[in-house]
Amino acid sequence: MPLPIPEARRPLHSRSISFEGFVRADGLWDMEGRLTDRKAHDYHDHLGNCRQAGEPIHDMWVRLTLTDQRVVTAACASLEVVPYSSCLDVQQGVQALVGARIGEGWKQTVRERLPLLLSCTHLSELLVTMATAVYQTQSMGKDPEHTNPWPALSELTVAPHFVDKCHSWRLDGEVAQTVFPLLHRPRPQMG
Repeated sequence: MPLPIPEARRPLHSRSISFEGFVRADGLWDMEGRLTDRKAHDYHDHLGNCRQAGEPIHDMWVRLTLTDQRVVTAACASLEVVPYSSCLDVQQGVQALVGARIGEGWKQTVRERLPLLLSCTHLSELLVTMATAVYQTQSMGKDPEHTNPWPALSELTVAPHFVDKCHSWRLDGEVAQTVFPLLHRPRPQMG
């Protein structure tokens, strides 16, 4: 169902974030993310230059190479369009993520390894939100066209990492009852 019809308005800014996940021939995984910001109107930058509506303010890419356990083995960034030339100084900083594991505490790991004054807010934001795309990429394995993971899930006796981190994946819910019958906990009766 779409959002309700809004009040009269005019566009000012748009940000798009996209991710693509790949399995590599060497058995590792690549996750690529892109963040693009655009203004819907002409404006003047900090040097007084006129920037055209629709022209990117930010256009940046990040690639993380990962193991099956989501450990970062390589990291690179490409800042194609940035508002300030000093922004380019942080591209190599993403290599500080090599050796880190995407999982519980990933946001904190990014903050610690890419401190704000030595990194870029937009790059850090892209990296933090990349985590859930990594899980989606790896969720059905390296050969998803020829596998069905659902029957094996019904036999699990230990909950996967994503359980109880989302309304639909809570252990007392209907999805858990269907997918994880051995783990399902009926909701306590009130009264």
